[in-house]
Amino acid sequence: MNIPEKIKIGWKDYTIEKTDVSEKLLLNGAICYGEIEYDDQIIRLNNSFSDEQKEATLIHEMLHGISNMYTLDMSEDLVTKLANALYITIKDN
Repeated sequence: MNIPEKIKIGWKDYTIEKTDVSEKLLLNGAICYGEIEYDDQIIRLNNSFSDEQKEATLIHEMLHGISNMYTLDMSEDLVTKLANALYITIKDN
């Protein structure tokens, strides 16, 4: 799976950035795999992890973007489960 430079979710174009750990990728002192900023339309992926982790994280953040765009109100747990299921299905096929 290739990680694109941009991805479109609904009518929004998100820039995808591979970044090193910074304040942007910390949550309550824990290092995050990635994050999405809805207003700035940026998805950040933590470059410290493997390509597989970045790919899985991209799918996770895309699902957050879809949930936000279409007001689906998906929980973090649901997003994580769907992202993992989608990633494995894509990788296995």
